[in-house]
Amino acid sequence: MDLTAVIQTNFSNTQVIWIITALLSGFISIFLFLRKRIPLSLFFLLIAGAILRFLIAGLDPFLWTWDEQYHALVAKNMTGNLLKPVLISDPVLDYDFRAWKENHIWLHKQPWFLWQITLFFKIFGISEYILRLPTVIMMSILILVIYRIGSIVANRETAWFGAFLYSFSYFFINFISGAIPTDHNDAAFIFYVSLSIWAWVEYTNSEKRRWLFWIGLFAGIAVLNKWMVGLLVFAGWGSVILTCSPKEEWFIKFKQLTFSLLVTLVVALPWQIFILTTYPTESMFEFRFNMEHVFKVVEGHHEAWWYHFSLLSQQYGGIVVLFIILPGMYYLVKQIHFKSYRIALLIYLVVTYLFFTVAATKMPMFCTIVGPMIFLALGGFLKKCTDILNRLLPSPISFLTLLILISLLGVFYLQINRIDTEHSVRSAYWKKVRDDAILDKVMAEKLPSNDYVVFNCGGHNSTMFMFYTGITAYCFYPDQKQYNNLKQRKIKIATFADKDLPAYLAEDPEVVKLYSNPIPY
Repeated sequence: MDLTAVIQTNFSNTQVIWIITALLSGFISIFLFLRKRIPLSLFFLLIAGAILRFLIAGLDPFLWTWDEQYHALVAKNMTGNLLKPVLISDPVLDYDFRAWKENHIWLHKQPWFLWQITLFFKIFGISEYILRLPTVIMMSILILVIYRIGSIVANRETAWFGAFLYSFSYFFINFISGAIPTDHNDAAFIFYVSLSIWAWVEYTNSEKRRWLFWIGLFAGIAVLNKWMVGLLVFAGWGSVILTCSPKEEWFIKFKQLTFSLLVTLVVALPWQIFILTTYPTESMFEFRFNMEHVFKVVEGHHEAWWYHFSLLSQQYGGIVVLFIILPGMYYLVKQIHFKSYRIALLIYLVVTYLFFTVAATKMPMFCTIVGPMIFLALGGFLKKCTDILNRLLPSPISFLTLLILISLLGVFYLQINRIDTEHSVRSAYWKKVRDDAILDKVMAEKLPSNDYVVFNCGGHNSTMFMFYTGITAYCFYPDQKQYNNLKQRKIKIATFADKDLPAYLAEDPEVVKLYSNPIPY
């Protein structure tokens, strides 16, 4: 039976079955939740969320330009040496070490998320799907993390609603595909910042000292993903000590915080020392470049001061979110019985949005590290609505009403049609374009061997070309001087040829001309 014809989508039969299974698991989760069987409900919610994330990772059989292809190439090159992150592994031309899109030593991002991808490449092989697999796993586990944080600081119902909304959130599912700039780097950052906050919540709840280690470990890994904002957990923790603890306890409380901070330093500092000593020029530039994000607009990422607030509707479920997020925050805070949790929650939100609002450079994913708290706020709003409905309607009717409404909310949040349009249709098109223009014709028909350097790949396709082929490539033609230097060094040259092909390349019979013209992208 052709399921795609029945429901009129561009998904394959297998993909339709995945979607139906995820929706069915979500429905079972809702049913069990309303029956107060929350642990079993959470199990089915995890299945539903994980299926959707595994599905999205496989929809696009190519690398997205911003910034997935760069992360993919660096991670692939690191399979040979984890301590040497490189973009162009064999740069036959001189390069500008400051140009992160075309340099050699690549320190533009901290390495942890790349190490994860590299490990998966070494175990499972190199492909687009394996590239996204660590992100799939992290973003699936985050369902449980959100629930656990919410169940400790508030209650199980609010926690479940927060985890449910995250599980079916189109936006947070979509960037697993690599379609949103900074992709897997931001996913890892969200995950480890959330883990550090979860560990702090567990420590505050139980006062078991082992959690001090986990706080420091996860914060250190967060720093190793996206630098100093990974220390966010200490902002809330320190504020709680100052506002909720008697002064005579400050010393011991800050001693505990200091222990976790030392663990963070032990985790994060060795890499910084290593790159400063091994790659001093590149590392010093990147450290300064990271600081410039705060004080000046970098790479044209200039937006109005309210930019991050304007993204709330896009990232958390539509324009209606703008009207319920503040009431949701109010209801969530009312449900939190301990002052320490209230203060920490507000500090995490205020510090994050204030810092990135003040910072000159603005990008869409900067504030998503507090996404779990926003989902819990929305969960607080739904908990309040559920309580009202249960009071107004008889039990059987309220049960059925909530079952239908929550199920519809999950489908609305998922935006299946949008996934279909943005991935099934576009991925099929780009897969054909890229295979025909770059991979199949070039490798199978034109290049007699792999020891060539390829020019004029078009747009930013040289990075993708290098990932798939291992052949050094550039998106431009070599100038006369570069051409002469390559000939003198006996380096084999191939180039995509168009009307702008320079005469010195056109007239050289040893230069392989590739007339399939890749679309600049």
